Amino acid sequence: MQVKGVMTKEVKWVEVPGTRAEALDILRKIGASAVPVVKRGTDELVGMVRLRKLFENPSENQLAMLVDRDVSTVSINDKLEEAVNCLLKARVRRLPVLKDGKLVGMLTVQDIIYRAIAEMDVERLASDFMRPHIIAVWDGTPIKAVVEIMDLSGFRALPAIDEGGNLVGIIDDSDILKVSGVETESRMSQMAGRSEGDSWTWDSENRIYITKRELKVPDKLVRDVMTKELVTITRKTTVSRAAQLMRQHRIEQTPILSAEGKLTGIVQDVDLLRALVE
Repeated sequence: MQVKGVMTKEVKWVEVPGTRAEALDILRKIGASAVPVVKRGTDELVGMVRLRKLFENPSENQLAMLVDRDVSTVSINDKLEEAVNCLLKARVRRLPVLKDGKLVGMLTVQDIIYRAIAEMDVERLASDFMRPHIIAVWDGTPIKAVVEIMDLSGFRALPAIDEGGNLVGIIDDSDILKVSGVETESRMSQMAGRSEGDSWTWDSENRIYITKRELKVPDKLVRDVMTKELVTITRKTTVSRAAQLMRQHRIEQTPILSAEGKLTGIVQDVDLLRALVE
């Protein structure tokens, strides 16, 4: 199987020169954490812009300053197994697909799960690939704190538990993105100062209005935002069955429950990729 048989051919991108606002608008529309950047008027790949970079640089408006230019890419004719190894090595969820140096598609973890693994007969257990550690959050945690927890832990999705330690939901970065707003803020900067008594010079001063748009995370709690209708699996669920459930419910991860209904682990779609190369 080759990359061209699995990849997404219709790609959303942003162009340089451009602004952070344009990148935010695209990310919110497609519900993704990263989007490719191309040179305006061409299909030439410049790099990727990631939601995390926008969070970390709220004052930078020029898209060119926010682009990650050192990105891994794959060719349209590469073998899928080679592309999977590239994804895992780069620790990313999507790879630009190039043909003759031009962007012709994107290969995502979701593409491989939906169009490859879900269609195969992989009998290995999904629990063989589950995360060895679980980072859960209390459902009363402010989502502003959750953004930082995700950043520190490297997890894009966190199980949510109530005060009794029961699994009650799951929250991921797309949930936070959906409820966050793009806010415009303007401030005036005086380029030349005035001395006392110079009020008559106001109209002749050099002034500049600085406007920026940034993502504002609301003052909400995890329970207000999390997904409450959970799709779970057991330790006996196979890799292909887990992939089929992810495709059916359009999810990226699923908790693993014990026979008693207790949370014992979580498997993400990217974890299942290892079944193709190990």
